[in-house]
Amino acid sequence: MILSSLSSWEHDRKVEHPIIVEAIEELQNIIKDHPAPGRVEIRGNEMYAIVMELDAKSLDEQVAENHESYIDVQYLIAGEEIYGWSPLREGIEPTKPYDSEGDITFYNPQNDEILLPLKPEMFVIFFPHDIHRPCMGTKSTKIKKVVIKIHVSLFK
Repeated sequence: MILSSLSSWEHDRKVEHPIIVEAIEELQNIIKDHPAPGRVEIRGNEMYAIVMELDAKSLDEQVAENHESYIDVQYLIAGEEIYGWSPLREGIEPTKPYDSEGDITFYNPQNDEILLPLKPEMFVIFFPHDIHRPCMGTKSTKIKKVVIKIHVSLFK
């Protein structure tokens, strides 16, 4: 997991993997246009973005998840969002088995979960070994975000 902001990214770029750099550059282009909700094409199914507007869920309502085929770059445009994060370890049992079509496995929140509050212009990158709970906050919180999906094959 990587937690940062666009301003920090510009001043102190420590992640130089070309695919991550490309994703952040694409993100910057997408948000300049004040995007409407929906899918934004970047590289077909290898890399694409989804712009979302939604109501935050409470910590009690939201389940945890992870993805095997895609890395998520989740950027908050507006609102406040809380993420839960914990590492995927041996012995953690899913509450629902892996759905290959949706590329998602669901889990109960872990006892060692760390809560990460994000404010606009911050982003978090989740890898397949990261269990995460996105879209949390207070019931009255409206969230607008961009999620860039990067297929793991681009890292090989």
